[in-house]
Amino acid sequence: MLIHDLLDRPDTHPGPALEGLALISGMSPQLAHLPVPAGDRRHRTAPRVTAVVLTQDEEDTIGRCLDALTQDVDEALIVDSGSSDRTLDIVAAHPLPTRVVHAPWQEDFAHQRNLALDHVHDGWVLMIDADEVLSPADAGTVRRAAVLLDHILPQADLAACPLVLDDHDPAGRYPDLPRLVRARTALRYRGRIHERPYDSDGNAPPTVHLTTVLRHHGYHPTVITAKEKLDRHARLTALCRAEEPDNPKWVFYQARAELPQHTGPEAARSLFGRLAAAPARDGLPPCDYTDERRQDTWVLLCELALRFGGSDEIDTYTALLERAGRGAEATYFRTVVTTSRSLRVLAGLADTAADAVRETACADIRVMGRLHELHGLLSLATGRYEHAAPALGAALALGAGTFLSAELERLREEIGPKDQAR
Repeated sequence: MLIHDLLDRPDTHPGPALEGLALISGMSPQLAHLPVPAGDRRHRTAPRVTAVVLTQDEEDTIGRCLDALTQDVDEALIVDSGSSDRTLDIVAAHPLPTRVVHAPWQEDFAHQRNLALDHVHDGWVLMIDADEVLSPADAGTVRRAAVLLDHILPQADLAACPLVLDDHDPAGRYPDLPRLVRARTALRYRGRIHERPYDSDGNAPPTVHLTTVLRHHGYHPTVITAKEKLDRHARLTALCRAEEPDNPKWVFYQARAELPQHTGPEAARSLFGRLAAAPARDGLPPCDYTDERRQDTWVLLCELALRFGGSDEIDTYTALLERAGRGAEATYFRTVVTTSRSLRVLAGLADTAADAVRETACADIRVMGRLHELHGLLSLATGRYEHAAPALGAALALGAGTFLSAELERLREEIGPKDQAR
């Protein structure tokens, strides 16, 4: 039996050894196609779980973070970069067993996480931010997931990804952030920022996706301002860009951070040019560390192209997205472009109809009425509502306009209740 058979039919494989299968929402194909280990593993000792928390002046959040972990971890390893507030006092007083490693900040999140891995030698390591809280409904699930993974994937060097939700942004759902790894993993983090674990070749590990929810509280505007997060992110990204000029993902991160300031067409075109010119690494061995944001770069290029009307550019990058299996984004951008093109054509036809009415001195009254009605309908279709009513009046005066009149009445009925509600 293969792992994916086990996950597809969990009810047919009862037993203590397989408790918690519902915690797994998916996994990498190379893991799913492994065989289920033989033998009775029901009496295996639960592995030790250590939470790693990076801190620097986290007195407002560290207590809640640790409180939520009491059912899931055996200890918390605090890697502190020089807190000057009550962070370490709160840690010392907490009932959860804790260790503190003092590590001066070196402008490098990967360094801090790798240092933590060097201090944990058994079981599993849960990387959790000080401003994150394990959902109360999921208390105990991290430990259960660790037990289950030791049962069904005892040898795999993998990373498990809980679902991270941003409490400030309903769209902030991050299902692919590796947070749970084995203590004896060969993986190591790379990247001063946006750090992730990779193998020695720079490739991401196979992953298991968990239903466990971590709620992130650190992106509220007041927190971002107080901790100067945007300045720090920009500084670290610039360092990465300088140190690794051939790594295109740092260009992506810089462009994404600048996107809110590049709303005008010319600014968007300038940023598009910089991003499109990012190193392609053609001819070099593929590597997740450098290539993992390639598809996201195509999405961002489409977004920028929308802002300066680059329909040809969107055609180019939506084709790449389609081939990469990201049809939803490709469909969105293509539809926006097609709609824009169609509206331009319809607007041109509306102008043509209006010109024909003005420039025709003598014509069949029925034809003129139809032209007025056509002008009105095209005005409705293109959002030129102020032109629709006069066109209707002219059409009705010439014995036409029945269809346009019905459309305007339907529009009034739809909009009227909303206006009255306001």
